Amino acid sequence: MADARRIDASPLRIRGVVDRVVQVKGGTKVHVSYHVGGHRFTTDDLPVTGKAGPEPPERGTAVCLEAAATDPGTVRLCGQKYPTGDDVLPALGLLTAAGIAGTAISAGWFTTTARQRRRTAHRTAPRPPDGSALHEDDPRP
Repeated sequence: MADARRIDASPLRIRGVVDRVVQVKGGTKVHVSYHVGGHRFTTDDLPVTGKAGPEPPERGTAVCLEAAATDPGTVRLCGQKYPTGDDVLPALGLLTAAGIAGTAISAGWFTTTARQRRRTAHRTAPRPPDGSALHEDDPRP
């Protein structure tokens, strides 16, 4: 079961504290510490998107987290998808399939067109004046 589905199946809202902010290409990620059932947990890089607030949280900032009640180690920032959108995986699969199909169709079209051009060129090639074939395999008289 995907992490987002685990969280959605039994969500648990908790407060955490940002331990570290990491700037990465395309955004910001944070490490957060939190407690559930007397146990301390820490996250790896949680992506921060626009829904987290007007600006990315700073070190020491309290943040809202959604955790899976059955697995408190599975967590995301409130209002965000975890990991960066489980919805992206099916879309990537469809894009990949469409790209492969498009490439195959294009290759087939180019191959067919090239063969047709060769056939046309072969049929319209000038014949020698004595009527003999230009090539041994040419069936024309």
